[in-house]
Amino acid sequence: MRARTRITALLVAVATASALTACGQSEDGPKENVPTVTPATAAQSPTGGPAPTGTVIGAVPARTVVAGRGDGAKTALLASDGKSIQLIVAPGAMDTPPPITVRVPDLGALTAAGAGFVGAGRDGLVRIDAQGAVTEQQVDLGGVLSVAVTGDDRVLVGNDRGRLLVLDADGKIERNIGGFVRVDDITVAPASAGERAGQVMVLDQAQSAVVPVDIDTGELKAALRAGDGATQAVVDEYGRVLVSGTRTDEVFAFYGQPIMMRMRAPVPSSPYALAFDNQRKLLWVSSTAENIVTAYDVATGEAKERHRVASLPQVTSMDVDAAGTLLIASGRDASLQVVFPNTLP
Repeated sequence: MRARTRITALLVAVATASALTACGQSEDGPKENVPTVTPATAAQSPTGGPAPTGTVIGAVPARTVVAGRGDGAKTALLASDGKSIQLIVAPGAMDTPPPITVRVPDLGALTAAGAGFVGAGRDGLVRIDAQGAVTEQQVDLGGVLSVAVTGDDRVLVGNDRGRLLVLDADGKIERNIGGFVRVDDITVAPASAGERAGQVMVLDQAQSAVVPVDIDTGELKAALRAGDGATQAVVDEYGRVLVSGTRTDEVFAFYGQPIMMRMRAPVPSSPYALAFDNQRKLLWVSSTAENIVTAYDVATGEAKERHRVASLPQVTSMDVDAAGTLLIASGRDASLQVVFPNTLP
């Protein structure tokens, strides 16, 4: 029965791909007349329980935590209201200096860009260097839900109008790609992904689907459903896109062109935020219904639990820095949880 279940799931996924296929560039509004679901939300975290593993430091209630990728990079916390960013050097270290607080326009999303960061909001892009200097680029981006940076320094912005906007280094819109209901998350496969390097994937929560996009032509490739309530996505060093299925307590992995579902595994208690540790090949998944974060080895196509730590309540975002330190942000508490790799149970 187990083998038959897997085969059935694959056939359903393949059939769904053809149903979700869309091609070409559109200047119309959000995609209509397509099956949609109410976007899933994370379960409300309980109060009390075990103390969070690792070190907890004072910080803003955060929408997003991002570890910088370049030399001298810091960790950035985008506040839940989108109006400030805290830049932190070596969070959790004994001798770390106080964070730098940077005021920004109302941002909907933030991502790393070298040693600095790029944020996007309704009125344009904001670039923040490692010292906290801010450069603004004015452009109408709509209600921003997601942002990513490509290997050639273009910025990709997703909004609640169902648009994926491709902007050049000057902040000018090169391409306006439609065909989505929402663009909630954007992943770009890294250079280490070989022939998949640069592949762009969109997660549309309203369709609970992942959609590959050719940002040079505006073409949408064959898409696949991701359960019935997908919420966040992250890409690993191989170009696999890992997705949290919050409503159905699952995680998924997608890969290839055309994409195929390579993993569908049960995880507990409303999985939501994701992070991938490329050094240890571990997928970290937050479960807000229990205030836990679990690390899974997904190298073989199955999710094998390796570590489990008590977390802050209502984890909204996670990342792993270059040293393998796990960074966990809470959207409820004014705090950031730091778990060093040598302290993992």
